[in-house]
Formats: sequence, C-alpha cells, structure tokens
Amino acid sequence: MNLLGEPGVGLSGGPGKPVPFVANVQEVARTQAWGSLFALLLLATSHLWVHGHQPWDVVTGARGPFPAALGAGAPVAPERVVRRPSAFDEALVHGLYVRETGSLSGVTAVNVRTGKEYWRYERPDSEPGVDTSDVSERTVVAAFHDGRLIGVDLRTGKPLWHVDIQYAEGYRTTALAGGQALTEAPGAVRAFAERDGRSLWTAKTPKSCPDGLLVTAYALPGHLSIVPLVCNVTNPDRDGYYLLLGIDNRTGKVLWQQHIAAPKLIVRGGKHTLVIPDEDHPPAVQVLDVNRQGVTARALTAADAWDAVAGGGGIVLSAIDPGDRSEEEHDTLLRAYGTRDGHLAWQLRAPAGQEYGFPEIADGRVYVVRQPFLTGKDTGRRIHADLLVLDLSTGHLLHTLRLPAMTVPDESRGLDVRDIGDGAVSVGWRDHEGGILIAMD
Repeated sequence: MNLLGEPGVGLSGGPGKPVPFVANVQEVARTQAWGSLFALLLLATSHLWVHGHQPWDVVTGARGPFPAALGAGAPVAPERVVRRPSAFDEALVHGLYVRETGSLSGVTAVNVRTGKEYWRYERPDSEPGVDTSDVSERTVVAAFHDGRLIGVDLRTGKPLWHVDIQYAEGYRTTALAGGQALTEAPGAVRAFAERDGRSLWTAKTPKSCPDGLLVTAYALPGHLSIVPLVCNVTNPDRDGYYLLLGIDNRTGKVLWQQHIAAPKLIVRGGKHTLVIPDEDHPPAVQVLDVNRQGVTARALTAADAWDAVAGGGGIVLSAIDPGDRSEEEHDTLLRAYGTRDGHLAWQLRAPAGQEYGFPEIADGRVYVVRQPFLTGKDTGRRIHADLLVLDLSTGHLLHTLRLPAMTVPDESRGLDVRDIGDGAVSVGWRDHEGGILIAMD
C-alpha cells in the first residue's frame, strides 16, 4: 500500500485520500487502540495536508503583492531588456518566471520586473531533489527523486498538496495537461487533480513496459490525453522503446497505444497533430493525426533534414544546416512546413557568417535569435545577436531587436528562445544556464 491507501501496482485509479504524515500507517493501525489514536492524530494534523508540506520544509509564501504581467500574450515588438537573470529556465507566467532552485531541492518564482524572489518552496531533506517541474496558469507541480509529487499555488507560493508514490530509484517526470498533473507509477501513469491532488485515474502500461518515463502530455478535445513514454528505462534486461498512449482523461482507460520512433523532439503541430522526427533514421519524420479512435500516420513529401524544434498554428519549424553535417554544424536555414501536407511553407536563410538558434512560436509569430557562427573556440568572447519576430504563415520579418553584448560561456553552441508569455521573451544559452529577458510594456 502506498500513502494514498491504494495498491502500488495495478492501481484502480479511485479517489485519493489526504496524505498523513506518519511513517507507517499499517504499524500504527495494528490494534484498535492505536487505530483510534491514529484517527485523532490525523484529524489534528489534517491542516498539514491542506498546506501540503512537512514542518521542516522551507515555505516563504508570497513576498509582496502579486506582480503584474508585462503585457497580454506575446509581444509584437519587444523593445528593451528588463533585467539580465543569472539563471533562466522553465516558464514565464503572470509576471513571474518559475524555475527549480539552485540547490535543486525545490522550486521558486521570481518577479520578472524586479528580479527579486517572490516565493520559494524547498525540501531540505530531499535527495537528490527535484527531477522536473511544470507550470500552468495557476499551479506549479514538481516531481522529486524520492517519489514525492507536490503542487504549489502560483500566486501565493503556498503548498496545496503532496502525494508520495512508491517507485524505483531513478529520474522522474511530471507534466500538467488539462488541469491534471501526470507522473509515472509502477506499471502505470497516474493523474492527480492540479489544485487539490485528488487521485483521478491510473492508466496501466503494457506488460512490455513495466517502467516508463513520461516525456510530456497533451490534453486534446474529447477528453483525450496523449502521453508519450520511454519504456524500460531502468531495466537493462529489456529493450527500450517509445510508446504513445491515448487515454480517456476522465476514467484512465487506455483507448489505444502506438509504438513511435525514437524522438529527437516531439512537437504539437496542430490541435490533433503531433510531429516526431526519427532520431535513429534522419531525415525521417512522423506526422501523426490523433483522436479517440487511434493514430493515423501521414508521409511527408518535403521532409529532407527536418529536425522539428517548434510547432503551432499548423506549422512546424526546423532550424537546420543544409550543408554537410560536421562537428561544427551551423543552422543557417530556418524552414517552416505545413503539417497538413508536409510541404515547405517558407524558408529564411541567415546572412553569411550567421546562424539561427532554436525558435519558438506564439500568437501567430515566430521568435528566433540570429547570431554569429559559434564554436568551442569562442568561449569567453563577447558577441552581439538579434532577436527576430517573423509572421508564422509567411516568414516575413515583423521586428528586429539588437540584444546586448553577451559573453559566450563554456561549451555553449548558441542562443535559443526559451519561453514567451505575458509580454516577455526569455533568451538563454544552449547547454548552459543564464540569459536575458526582454519585454514590451
């Protein structure tokens, strides 16, 4: 039994229970007297579950009023650097950026305008700490290496809930989709309510996939969740493979399953479309139409050297090196493909000596950094780069912003757009923390 009072394998997905902070429920309840005492203790400490943390956890709560967002949606013409963060990752939302703490023992939200920490939640006793986290408009969810999943209110920084899932040692993930927090469980994928941590459903994985690593999750119309998994990541005796599950997100029923190529990256190309470049067989690309009935794969007619890096609005973007690939490849060509037919919609070539970072799509526009060629020999050199804003459907240039000079860190291969939201754009070094944040009020 896990701390939800449910079996650890083959869970039925029934309603969850408050998580008591007692080391071993079974030992406490061995006798009727101890059972009564436990019930009293649980009643007395039930407020701890509401707040969702242990007494020794670090919970600062919100410091000051909730910050105002810099604008609505993505900026049409970003104009200025708000601040230069020392570390930038994760998500921009409601005037905050949310990331894991430097010690990886928790999560923190930082005010975009001031650069000051707005709230922090940490578990000093957690080893080795947070594996992954995800953010919605209201909630931050983090998966810890020891099996704990926690939900924190974005506005207040107060823990909302936590659950402990007995699971083998290893990297764990979580993803928010459609108001549900998904994570791995033994032989299953589990879903919890984003706001209160109720156990919503458990979807069993196939017998050939007793342990799976959640790649991401998508909530589609018709009560459908799409969940890509990497199977057999911790068992060297089993062949690893990639699996796509279609799950009814009301009941946890697995509607269908589909083997997929080893993905270099999975992007959502449209409301019902996923694009999956084949890591083992470039330039092969899978375009999958998904619904409750199953998966339909479509061939592409113009998929040469297509490494999907961003998708949206029926377009998938690829930043590629059209020449011979080598150790010092440079992505000098930005290509856009339509997911309906796979045909090239437009392309943009960088000027001589310059290349593109990874782009992002938001509100019908493309955001991408154009920078000088970078190699390992450029470490420590200061460079200038430009942020470009393009029309998604045509590739026409809408706006250019010269970024402030930045020093190339060790082993970095370029600047990528990290996230876009609420009138701000974050830009960071690939393979390295740190970057800049620009915005238009």
